[in-house]
Amino acid sequence: MKGNIQKIVRILISICLTGLVVFCGYRMVDAIVSEKKAAESYAELAAKVGATVRNDSTPETADTVEEGPIEVFYPDLQLDIAALEAMNGDFKGWLYFPALDISYPIVQGEDNSYYLKHAFDDEKLYAGCIFMDCGASDDWSDRNTFVFGHNMRDGSMFGGFKKLLDDTSLCEEQPYFYIYTEDWVYTYKIFSYYKTKSSSDRYMTFNTDETYDAYTEWAVENSLYTARMDLSDRPNIVSLSTCYGSAGTSRRIMIHGAMTAKEPYLHE
Repeated sequence: MKGNIQKIVRILISICLTGLVVFCGYRMVDAIVSEKKAAESYAELAAKVGATVRNDSTPETADTVEEGPIEVFYPDLQLDIAALEAMNGDFKGWLYFPALDISYPIVQGEDNSYYLKHAFDDEKLYAGCIFMDCGASDDWSDRNTFVFGHNMRDGSMFGGFKKLLDDTSLCEEQPYFYIYTEDWVYTYKIFSYYKTKSSSDRYMTFNTDETYDAYTEWAVENSLYTARMDLSDRPNIVSLSTCYGSAGTSRRIMIHGAMTAKEPYLHE
């Protein structure tokens, strides 16, 4: 009798382990397929709107018809903003982060859940879309605007943030990221990045100079990256955030950039 019970137990354990292996295999295959689908979807979108930096141009010498020469100092990313707005009314800008080869549209939903699982074209997609906080001003005028994206295993979306934890020289060589809108290009210089948790007070907005100073001082003191930047004029901040670790984790990576320029977007 005892031997039969042990045999049954061994069979049940074997069945459970087999089921677990099959389930994990399914999840892995599903993740790979989803990542491939997301890569193809956003590559197709980039091709449609011309989201490539032109190497044969010098944006510093761009001209306008009425005002004459205007110096601009952002990468010459010639986007079809009108097409992006027509595709999705939630479009708020295009993020270009050269150091990590990040180039995606930014949307703003009615909540912070929808674009976790929906792409720019509203199709359900595991990789979701890069999105700004639903409560933020859509003209990038807040003192601290949060932008979120998934930490994809293949390095897409905000998956490249992991590289910064191992190699701070990436930001030393290219310390800026850019946000392109219909009329303006906003340039942000990275002054801090670090690990935190979703429940921390790092996810806060502020309206007073005192709170701004306390927030940025802590960010600089606890940064994994040393940047020389004067924040005494209290420029607006964009904070990029993604998860760090296994699915469902509360760990996060936060990157802060302070606005150093707001220039007219001279696109064709």
